[in-house]
Amino acid sequence: MVRRTDHKGEPIRGERAINEAEAAIVRRIFTMAAEGASPIAIAKTLNGAKIPGPNGRAWQDTTIRGHAERGTGILRNELYTGVQVWNRMHYIKDPATGKRVSRMNPTTEWVREEVPHLRIIDQDLWDCVQERLAAVRIASGADKIDRAVFHERRRAKHVLTGKVFCGGCGGSFGAVGQDYLSCTAARKQGTCDNRRGIRRSELEILILDALRHQLMQPEHVAEFVAEYTAEYNRLNSERSAALASHKRELESVTRKLDGLIDAIAEGMRAPGLQQKLDALEARKAELTRQIETAGISLPLLHPNLAETYRERVTDLHAALTREDGGTAALEAVRALIERVDVSPPDGDDTRSLPKIVLTGAIAAMVGLALEPGSRASKAARVGAGVSGLFASSVMVVAGTRNHLNLLLNAAL
Repeated sequence: MVRRTDHKGEPIRGERAINEAEAAIVRRIFTMAAEGASPIAIAKTLNGAKIPGPNGRAWQDTTIRGHAERGTGILRNELYTGVQVWNRMHYIKDPATGKRVSRMNPTTEWVREEVPHLRIIDQDLWDCVQERLAAVRIASGADKIDRAVFHERRRAKHVLTGKVFCGGCGGSFGAVGQDYLSCTAARKQGTCDNRRGIRRSELEILILDALRHQLMQPEHVAEFVAEYTAEYNRLNSERSAALASHKRELESVTRKLDGLIDAIAEGMRAPGLQQKLDALEARKAELTRQIETAGISLPLLHPNLAETYRERVTDLHAALTREDGGTAALEAVRALIERVDVSPPDGDDTRSLPKIVLTGAIAAMVGLALEPGSRASKAARVGAGVSGLFASSVMVVAGTRNHLNLLLNAAL
């Protein structure tokens, strides 16, 4: 944007000028696209040349390709041909989230203004690139756009959807075709060296086997149960002290309320009396809730936790193959997995599997092992607050000693 003032000294806003350094990058992108390079290949080339993308970030293929209907992306930006487009979008507040969301206006309402002094791409190059974009879009199928829009809203169809990450850069492992996963940053941006992928079906077999046989080993579970019991006793001691304090305060608040109500009944009127009455009633309700919640005990863990856990996982594994229980079992198994990290194998052997580390979700793993119908199982499911306290207690214990990580982590 050009910052100037008018004859009155007021700033002139909204004027643009060409940034020659950035214009050179845009011309390079258009030239590569016209020569047949895909947006992914262009992004990799720019990232490999250490050319910063918009806002200094790495180049993404979506930044280059953009959105056809909205006219976004480097290759669809009409400003590069000397046309400024206005009023493409309007914004509304989503009543469910309270966030501002964009909505596209009909193309008949778009406003176009000729700004020939801002053209940096000649018409022949622009037309060539637009023809290539249109050809790719037609070839990909009209329904592909709808699938992309609703991709994030679909129920997970695989055990590891959204759970697999690159052990090199920490980014996501995305799908390539129907049955292959690889590092998205390495594939689309060229910013990661981890180019070893793995078949989804092969990885799922390894992870399900690790859930059954490598996590929650009996010797580690025994020590975990001992640590958990100590944490259980500490929390119960704190809860008992807090419960006694709440009961004493409740008695005091109740006496004050009764006194105020009697005074009002006898005709007493004073400024702020109603506010004080409301405050005491609110405090009484809060204390009553805290006392009721404190009366629910945390679950104790059985020494046979490891054996029960393995039985449950085996049952879930069998249910995954059944038509009647596949969906529920899929979600249950997914809940046991915190993340899976995939790294290149040591050495240059291209035939060896990549290094895989599974991190289990400890609260879900312990919850699965609780006996159905037992007092512990019921207690763990009473109220969101108590369930949250149970989960946090397990996480605290899991972090107390390094060797307890063997409960959670399995290197495959």
